[in-house]
Amino acid sequence: MGCQEESLLLYFALEDPRKNYVKMRKMVDELLKKYAPISDQVSRDELRIILTEFAKILDAEIPGDVVEFGCYKGTTSLFLARILRKTNSGKKLFLYDSFAGLPEKSPEDLSQAGDDFQAGELVATKRELVQAFAKNNLLYQSFGPIIIKSWFSDIRDDQLPEKISFAFFDGDFYRSIRDSFAKCAGKFSSGATIIVDDYVNEKLPGAAKAVDEWIMGHRQSVAKFWTEKSLGIVHLK
Repeated sequence: MGCQEESLLLYFALEDPRKNYVKMRKMVDELLKKYAPISDQVSRDELRIILTEFAKILDAEIPGDVVEFGCYKGTTSLFLARILRKTNSGKKLFLYDSFAGLPEKSPEDLSQAGDDFQAGELVATKRELVQAFAKNNLLYQSFGPIIIKSWFSDIRDDQLPEKISFAFFDGDFYRSIRDSFAKCAGKFSSGATIIVDDYVNEKLPGAAKAVDEWIMGHRQSVAKFWTEKSLGIVHLK
């Protein structure tokens, strides 16, 4: 075998592992062009970050299902579902929400930046979420979705997947984010990703506090943590 042939074989050997990821990045771009967010609680730029991180999980074939704590009207949920349908990864999509709006704030949520985000705000019903999935032909798919109506603290263990590869926490407040981490304890796969909305939001300081506390207690499990836009992103070892 000549040097040129060896070089070509090496080139393709090096390139092959990323082929699926490149395809998934292209798929993310196409989905974001085709579909608009159905609420203003997550921006298109943030969606791109979330979906790109999810694509990395699929590309790396990290075992475990997908969870979203705090789905509101379903913008992020629908995009995750579209990717699951297109990739046929075998993962299930679990969605959790009280469908009763925001809970009461705790002292950790008080902010000098204002008194926004009061109890009872941001209400979306379970029926609205189901209708959004039905409208997009995303109900009764192999991935689910499995929709659970509950305050996060009341979610039962049998309502959670055995293993989690990707989690999106959008509970806004300290206790909601703390409870999201607590309910997923012992379920994160090696290499999993956790994304928390509003980590960078001076009006919602409780979200960052809950994340920081969790990271401090699990430093041996955290490979990397960084922020993009309002999102806090945790990669696990």
